[in-house]
Amino acid sequence: MLKQPLVVEQKVVIAGREYWLRCSLHEQAGLQESARLLNSKIAQVRQGAGHLSMEQSIVLAALNMGQQLVTQQSPQLEECQQRLVKLMALIEAKK
Repeated sequence: MLKQPLVVEQKVVIAGREYWLRCSLHEQAGLQESARLLNSKIAQVRQGAGHLSMEQSIVLAALNMGQQLVTQQSPQLEECQQRLVKLMALIEAKK
């Protein structure tokens, strides 16, 4: 019989509001770190553009984090694609 990971309810605070989320035990630390990072980005946005509403600040912070993630992954994806093309060429050459 397969053991299911234990699921817990974890509180995170984003922009001063509490959210209760379910996650597995091994995801708790990552969830808290994600909340800390998002709060940090929200604070940066608020500092630079204090005229924005809290909702706008949260959205902008999330978009900034998403852009950073995409930018970090793009070089890796391109490298993988190049390696796949080379492997496919090798396979075709051996036929």
